[in-house]
Amino acid sequence: MGVTKMYNKIYLSPSNQPSNTYCTGNTNEKTQMEALAGKIKAILDSEYDCKTVMATLSMGIDANGRPKEAKDKGCEIYLAIHSNAGGGGRASGAVGLYHPSSATSKSLANAIVNELNAVCPIKSNRSESLQNGMLAFNGVGYGEIRSPNQYGLASVLIETDFHDNLATAQWIISSKDVIARAYLNGIVKALGISKKQATPVTPARIYRIQVGAFSQKTNADAMVAKLKSAGFDSFIV
Repeated sequence: MGVTKMYNKIYLSPSNQPSNTYCTGNTNEKTQMEALAGKIKAILDSEYDCKTVMATLSMGIDANGRPKEAKDKGCEIYLAIHSNAGGGGRASGAVGLYHPSSATSKSLANAIVNELNAVCPIKSNRSESLQNGMLAFNGVGYGEIRSPNQYGLASVLIETDFHDNLATAQWIISSKDVIARAYLNGIVKALGISKKQATPVTPARIYRIQVGAFSQKTNADAMVAKLKSAGFDSFIV
């Protein structure tokens, strides 16, 4: 019987492309994707039993940059978080890029893309939402697919949606909580990450003190009234 591998350390690499401007909102891909990655990390850190590493944002994506950092920090998953452009402002839909040598890479890309396309109100018009990231650039492949794989990581690059389409750009800008949760749902489904166990709360110990014994109930009632007026919870047995 095979053993299911557990993935417990995820490297998040938001786009480092400030020159990729959005068609609305006076913003860019770097700003938006860094904010999105921060939300994804916050959910994973607070709710799930795994560790996350945010890329050093000043680092490049060459092999000796973020991919090496991910390897050096003991990560198993490399998740590049981007937004897309092209299609004359009419293209829409998430696209997931994976490395063909890794079944985990493909299943993770597929799960995240499916979750993103399910929550976006603008329907995808992509003919292929899941793509082999090593077919690009005449077989050289995307750097954030190729280099992390060479270090032994399962690498995925997600194009969240299109930032040159007014409707999808506005959706990305205004819906990061929803988008982050979609990423999270895809990660959990593909990698089988479990939720953190709630810490049991130990009930506080209560001490009771007898302050008197009375043969007449009226005297006991008077003592209870006196204690309550002083701020003590009191009762008669």
